[in-house]
Order: sequence, then C-alpha cells, then structure tokens
Amino acid sequence: MKNSISLALLIFVTLSVFGAVSQKQALSAAGPAFSINRTALYFENRRPDITVQRNQPIKVFADIKYTGSGLLQGYWEVNGRILSYVNQHVISGNTLTIQTPQIPPIPTFDPGTHVVKFVITNPAKTVPLPSIAYFVAPSDYAGRSIVIKILSPKDKAVIEYAPVKFAWEGFQTDASYSIQFYDSPKAEKTVFSMCVLGSSYTLSGDALKMIFIPNKKYYWKIKGCSADNDYGESQLGEFTFKK
Repeated sequence: MKNSISLALLIFVTLSVFGAVSQKQALSAAGPAFSINRTALYFENRRPDITVQRNQPIKVFADIKYTGSGLLQGYWEVNGRILSYVNQHVISGNTLTIQTPQIPPIPTFDPGTHVVKFVITNPAKTVPLPSIAYFVAPSDYAGRSIVIKILSPKDKAVIEYAPVKFAWEGFQTDASYSIQFYDSPKAEKTVFSMCVLGSSYTLSGDALKMIFIPNKKYYWKIKGCSADNDYGESQLGEFTFKK
C-alpha cells in the first residue's frame, strides 16, 4: 500500500514539474511581451501639420513601432473628443501603420486649429503620445504670417540629458502651437511632436529617455496659429544632449 502511495506521489510530482517546465518553455517560445516603442503621427503630406479648406477630406496616419504581439487598442481623438476606436491584433513584427477611417471623417467644417491624437489604451504602459494639428482656413483667409522667434535653448546648444524647457516668442493674442522635433536638418519626418497652448513646452523625462539619444544632434521648430487666424513659423533650431 505504501509503495503504491509513494509511486503515485512520485508520478504527481514528476508531472507537475514537467508541466511547469513545459509552460515556461511555451511562454519563452511565445517571444517578448507586447509593448509599444514609439508612435509618430502625420498627415497625407507626410508632415505633422497641414492647412486645408473647409470640408476638405483629410487623413491621419500613425506609424507604431512595437515589440512582441498582442491586441492593440486605442482611439483617434480630435479636439479632445473621440472620433473612432481601434481594436487590432498585432502579430510579431516591427512597425504597424494605421489610419483614420473614412467614416466618421476628420471634421474640417469649423475654421481654425484642430488637434489630433491617437491614444493607446492597450498595452497599458506605453510611450509618450504625440499630437499633431491641422488648420482649416476661413473663406477669407489671406495667408497672413509672422516669424516665430526661438528663445531657448539657443541654436546649436549642448544641454543636459534631463527634462528641458523649450520657449519661443510668437503671437500677442491667444494661439496654439505645434512643436516638432527631427533627427535630420531636412526636417522631413518628426521623431516627436506636441500641440501646446502658450509659448513654451517642457520635454518630460519619459519622452526624453524613450525618444532622444545623448550625443546626437536634433532639430526643432515651432508652427502656430492665432485666434485671429494668423499663421507663424520659426526657423529650424539645433541642439544636442550631453552624453
């Protein structure tokens, strides 16, 4: 009787250990956990800003760099209001591109500046989320413009690898601005962009560590639109984070 119990116990322990090992191997074979590494937004002109006429259709694209596989969930947001939801299974790979749907379309009826975001809800822990802006021109828009002056950091500045405040001099009235960062002086595709009210923006520690690399040149510029529908843009500034 004792031998039978001992044999049964030995079999149970062996199967338990084998099962645990097999489960561990299966998890290992499944690859790394699903995570988002970077998100970049742009319009059909491949830029993070665009000017359109009233009721002109536009699209926004999101390039999402990721690791692993899983369920991507999120939503497109315009001016703080949800436009549409996204639920998409992502297989193991590197980059996924999604775009806003045709229905409902991005609203282009009201003149002025409008802000678009793609908010990721799963995976929950994600990278800093960029935002981009489009300007709907009023019927009497005459293309009035000003030059926005970069204040800090100074051009070609070498700065500490820590949260840093970017400041500029723009419109005298209420305005919205888009700060755009590039890793090339050609300024063709942003590495990060954000829409802000006011004339400064502080780059957070999270955005810094996930997007920017020490001892590498970066470039930035400001574009803005005032409450009077005047338009402004700065020259391209250069900076480097200390190693």
